[in-house]
Amino acid sequence: MSEETKSKAEAPSNIDLRKIPLEEPEDGVFTAYSNVVNMTWNLTDVRIRFGELLNVPNEDMPTWDNQHSIILERVSVAIPWYQAKLLSNLLAGVLKNYEEINGELKAIKLPAAPVDGPS
Repeated sequence: MSEETKSKAEAPSNIDLRKIPLEEPEDGVFTAYSNVVNMTWNLTDVRIRFGELLNVPNEDMPTWDNQHSIILERVSVAIPWYQAKLLSNLLAGVLKNYEEINGELKAIKLPAAPVDGPS
């Protein structure tokens, strides 16, 4: 297909999303906190699953000392592959800028529990 034929068949795609009015639903925008992210995908979409790592009490003896970790899935968002690429570019850009200002982000480490002092 020649460039001329292609240009006649292709709709303009120069929409500036920054200029399109943003509306919020009457009941507000759903928000959620996540400290764990996972993905699944298929031929047409990428699904980003957001969860929260929590410590919850054991059922048999629910005390502060008897807890275990769970991941509570908060929300799952499916997007087409092209939007996933745009999201990747947006994240890469904002992370680059953040690290230029604040230094390199490193994996966090969990501190040990404090040792009990004298009673």
